[in-house]
Amino acid sequence: MKRSTILYMLLMLLVAASCRKTNLTVEQERNNEIRSAGDFIRNNYDLSLLAAALQQTGYMDSLNAADKLFTIWAPDNKAFNNIGIKYASDFRSMNTDSLRIAVKNLILPNRLYISDLPSQMDNIYTGLGGGPLYISVVVQGKNADAFRVSVSGCDVYDAPKRNIALRNGVLHVLQSVPKYIGINIQDFITADTSLTLFAQLMKKSGQWDALKTVQPLTVYAPRNDVFLNYSLTADSINRLDVKRYKPVAFSIYTLALGQHHLFSNDLQLAGGANDRLLIDGYGIAPGKTIAIWAPNGRWGYHGPSDIGMAGGDAGKDFLLTNGVLHRINNIMLYPDSLLIK
Repeated sequence: MKRSTILYMLLMLLVAASCRKTNLTVEQERNNEIRSAGDFIRNNYDLSLLAAALQQTGYMDSLNAADKLFTIWAPDNKAFNNIGIKYASDFRSMNTDSLRIAVKNLILPNRLYISDLPSQMDNIYTGLGGGPLYISVVVQGKNADAFRVSVSGCDVYDAPKRNIALRNGVLHVLQSVPKYIGINIQDFITADTSLTLFAQLMKKSGQWDALKTVQPLTVYAPRNDVFLNYSLTADSINRLDVKRYKPVAFSIYTLALGQHHLFSNDLQLAGGANDRLLIDGYGIAPGKTIAIWAPNGRWGYHGPSDIGMAGGDAGKDFLLTNGVLHRINNIMLYPDSLLIK
C-alpha cells in the first residue's frame, strides 16, 4: 500500500511537470509567432523591395537586435514602384551610403504606436539616419486605427497595415516613399538637371538667393519640358523683362517666399481642402493637384486648370533642409496674361 502511494505521488509529479512544460512550450510558440523587425520585413512579400534596400545596405540584420526597439515606417512595393523602383536590382546602381541613410531615416529608435503620437500636424522626429520625419496625426473615428496619419507627406495605410506588433518594435506601412535630402532648396535645384530652366527663371526674377537662406519655404518647380511646351527656352527666359509683369507671375512658384512648409496632403489632412493661400490676390489650393483662382474668383482664369505633380509620387514632397519642393507638370500662371498695362 505504501509502495502504491509512492508510485501514485511520483506519477502526479510527472504529470505536473509535464503540464508545466506544455504550458511553457505553448508560451514560447506564442512568442515565436511575433517576429523581430528584420525577419518580418524579410518574409513579407509586400515589403520585398524595402527588404532588398535593407539587404543592399547591410542593415537588415540590425533590425533583429533583441536589445533595441524600433518604429519602422515601411513603404510597400507599390510605393517604390510609383517612384520608378520596380526590382530589387534597381538598388544596385544607387550609392550604398546614401541608400543606407535613406532607409535608416525610415526608422525611429523606440516603439511608437499610432496612439502614442500627439494629435497635431508636423510632429518632428529624428530617424536613425539623422534626418527629420514630419509626422501628422488627425483624429477621426473612435480609435487610432482610423486616425489619418502622414509621414513627411506620405499617407499611412489604415488597419491592419499599421500598429503591426514586432518582438522588438512596431511597423506601419506607408503608401509612398518619404524623400529627405540633406541639402537646401537652391542646391537641390542646381543638382537637378530637369530644373535648369526653373533655376534660370528664379535668378531672373530675383528669388534665387532666397532659396538658399530663407526658411521654411515651399517651392513648386516646373520641369524643363513644361517650359519648352510653352516655348519658354533658356534664351527667351534670359530675355524676359520681369518688370513688365505683375510680380505674382513668377513669385507664385515660391508662394512669394512666404514661410510655408507644405506637403502635398497637408490641406486635406487638416480638413481644409477648400482653403486657399492668398498670393497677391490669387487663391491657391495646393495639393497633389493644384487649383488657382484669379482675384475675381474665377478658377483657371490666368493659368492652366490641370496642374499636378510631375511623375505622380516621384515628383512630390522633397523634404530639404529649408523647406519642401514639388516638381510640377505645368506652369502655374500664364505670364502673358499678367503683363502690366
